[in-house]
Amino acid sequence: MTGVGTATLRAWEKRYGIPAPVRTASRYRLYSDADVREIRWLVARIEQGIPPRQAARLAIDRRTAGVALDEEPLVEIPALISDLRAACLAYDEETAEEILRRAASVLRPHEIVRSVVLPAVAQVGRDWEAGLVNVAQEHFTSGLTRRVALRLMDLYQAASGLAPIVCACAPAELHELGLLAVAVELRRRGYPVVNLGQATPVDAVLAAIERLGARIAVVAATLPEHLEPWVAARETVEDLHRHGTAIVWGGPGAASAAARGLSGPAALTIDDALVAVVGLLERTTPARGEARA
Repeated sequence: MTGVGTATLRAWEKRYGIPAPVRTASRYRLYSDADVREIRWLVARIEQGIPPRQAARLAIDRRTAGVALDEEPLVEIPALISDLRAACLAYDEETAEEILRRAASVLRPHEIVRSVVLPAVAQVGRDWEAGLVNVAQEHFTSGLTRRVALRLMDLYQAASGLAPIVCACAPAELHELGLLAVAVELRRRGYPVVNLGQATPVDAVLAAIERLGARIAVVAATLPEHLEPWVAARETVEDLHRHGTAIVWGGPGAASAAARGLSGPAALTIDDALVAVVGLLERTTPARGEARA
């Protein structure tokens, strides 16, 4: 009825809680019409490009809210990315906002950033490198999507009583969206984040760390040379580490951090950065709220 094999159904049930069939006295599973509709909805979302775990969370949210899954129109992730790119290139902020509202019907805020906003920006960036769009269009896209990411980050409530995580771009680094995606994901897990933004001087980051009592900072760089001011301050970085404050070097430029004498983990992707930061946090703070996930 659903086109999903037995092994996959059992795996989804164990990992995600979908489907949730009742059991007979002999422990046989009994699938209802609602279970069938939920499985079909899940399959449709996965075919759209939504990861199974995310799709399952959305289905459970809608089950809890009493939303009829078969009444909800399909929203295709590739179409959202393409439409958002087109709206940005046309300088059409109103249409871009409507596209993001469509995305919000099937994705959570952090998923919108990862699955729609970043891919659209990446496509515009590739178009700019190929000479297909001009710098004004690229700047409009970056500015609009930056505002979107900051707005989505504010939708998550940070837990109280935890020292903030400082996020900043290295001096001369203007590509901020990957760092913002990390910030959104950390806020989703309940961690407070202070974002200092693009091209932040080393002294400003150090002052923020001291003022906030931060135990972790994330510094992003797409090019190795953007880390040069930090290399010049590596003795200060070492002192921070000795006193319990770690710096995670994020982005493609972070691959050279260790070779340049910079202490701290290098995280070349968003997921690498999350693993590094959460790992450091779990060694220094008790898990709470979404931080347990």
